[in-house]
Amino acid sequence: METRKGPPSDVASIIGQLRRPKRMVVTAGMPYANGPLHLGHLAGAQLPADIYARWCRMLIGAENVLYVCGTDEHGSTSEIAAVQAGLPIREYIDRIQQAQKKTLERYCISLDAFTGTSQPETFPLQRELAHEFLTRFSRNGLLEKRATRQWFDPKMGRFLPDRYVRGRCPNPQCDNEDAYSDECDRCGQQHAPAALLNPRSTLSDAVPELRETVHWWLDMWSVSETLREWISGKEKTWRRAMLSEVLETVMPSVRLDRAHEATYKEIKASLPKHKSKLARGKELVVQFGNKADLESGRAILEQHGVRVELVDEWAHRSITRDIGWGIPITEDPDLAGKTLYVWPDSLIAPISFSKVALRDKGVDPARYADFWRDPEARVVQFLGQDNVYFYVLMQGAMWLGTQEDPRRLPAAGELQLTDVFGCFHLLVGGEKMSKSRGNFFTGDQLLDEKGYSVDQIRYYLALLSLAEKPSDFDFEKLDERNKFLAGPMNAAFERPISAVHSKFGGKVPEGALLDKVVADTVRIVQRYVRAMDRADYPNLLFEIENYARTINSLFTQYKPHDDRHPEQGRRDALYTSFYVLKTLMIMLYPFVPETMDRLRASLRLPPEVFRLEELGTPIPAGHEIGAKQPYFPAPSREGET
Repeated sequence: METRKGPPSDVASIIGQLRRPKRMVVTAGMPYANGPLHLGHLAGAQLPADIYARWCRMLIGAENVLYVCGTDEHGSTSEIAAVQAGLPIREYIDRIQQAQKKTLERYCISLDAFTGTSQPETFPLQRELAHEFLTRFSRNGLLEKRATRQWFDPKMGRFLPDRYVRGRCPNPQCDNEDAYSDECDRCGQQHAPAALLNPRSTLSDAVPELRETVHWWLDMWSVSETLREWISGKEKTWRRAMLSEVLETVMPSVRLDRAHEATYKEIKASLPKHKSKLARGKELVVQFGNKADLESGRAILEQHGVRVELVDEWAHRSITRDIGWGIPITEDPDLAGKTLYVWPDSLIAPISFSKVALRDKGVDPARYADFWRDPEARVVQFLGQDNVYFYVLMQGAMWLGTQEDPRRLPAAGELQLTDVFGCFHLLVGGEKMSKSRGNFFTGDQLLDEKGYSVDQIRYYLALLSLAEKPSDFDFEKLDERNKFLAGPMNAAFERPISAVHSKFGGKVPEGALLDKVVADTVRIVQRYVRAMDRADYPNLLFEIENYARTINSLFTQYKPHDDRHPEQGRRDALYTSFYVLKTLMIMLYPFVPETMDRLRASLRLPPEVFRLEELGTPIPAGHEIGAKQPYFPAPSREGET
């Protein structure tokens, strides 16, 4: 969304100048089917996506918005969790999926569909879509068959994912006896699985064996220039940290040993435009602006005896696995018994979820194309920062790989590349959540054991700056914010309602809008539409809080509740207060929908009031106002253990 040039002077002009997509899909990072939804799921994915989906419905109408998500049910994570729970995998996954769905409903996450990749309403669609993708990848030359050696548990009779093999770190300076088979989380060293010392299976404690296995690998390098072009075009709209990460990855680069650094410095002026940086201690990475410059620079370096290595590891990923639980690979007999890797499976899942949502609405699922294949539509995805690689680079390459020509940006009728909002990790007490540290909380625990209301948690999570940095969930700060909501914010809601009933017969009085308040409203609405489009919530909410104080200021100055003061000033102030109150209610609705729906009932306004065109429009004189209701509750820590 962008606004046309020319500063607007009224709210209607701001709303009228908005450029709106025809349709929108909103989705969020999918939770694994291995446990309950925790605070990180809510704060970093589901809640910001829900706020955005509600904003989109206000922007273009609910009928033009799909908000979809589901449980990530395939792969080893779910399979092994079911084994450890001692349950059949179908029973285990269904229990988890239903529990996650219930938690989302409790938090008023307004999904059009919450399903799962193996659910009966989704799996046939997902399987068909996966095979369509694989067929197109093969046709476009994006699939490569590779034989590699992987760990095999002879006791369990199955191949093991990297994280299910532990052993001594091969780094002689590290004494970690519990390193992963591909990486040590203590010293940070990455290593080949075969280098791990004293390996053991975490499933059976057996000594695993390295056995050869064949898999399909996705060639993202062949479309990397198109990915670079697409990502470079997002420099003014995507979040800086996320953009920097993927752009840094996709830029064409070579690495050379620092033993050649002197030679490089002598000839660097003759190389095409580039940047250089140190990497992994003893290496120098030279980064070019495009592949043509890369090849030219590479040739010059090699002519001067500098041996270089292409930095393309990111661009070649295995997309099949030796796992029974997933979408079976049927296209090649060499891959019989293998399944699609859980990441490409989950990346295409929102398309299947969209078809499920449309079918649930009584709409032909084929209409998904109106949302996913139209350049005038928009798809927005919210996810954790550590998943950005998959949602941008792998998904982007997959989408391009389905085209007639994968080496150009999508045309109308082809899958459109998506917009991504990455969020950093949520900390609790300044540390990552951990059950052993006692700072791990599920969404249900905050409601059932801590005594908080849904909107108290929603509001506080929206204030955290996860878009910019890891942020801390702090119970003291949560209670401090709840004191504001129960105090000054509730007062802004209640005082006009009390005054209209005590002094004006329960009806909005005839009055004139105060010029300063109208000007302030123009400014806050302008800020609101810009911030909501960018999912920039924390600063916006503080500005909305300041706007809410307008009502308390009007009561302090004009005293509409006290008939000892001039009547016209009191009428104007109360009429203006309801103008502010309606604007507040609409702006806060995506954040705290239950509370704002109670306020709407008190104002006796229809549900259709929650749309942008209603911003800055006064409640007419003579409109009858209902009774006050409980809005934000007082801070409570009841049930805390």
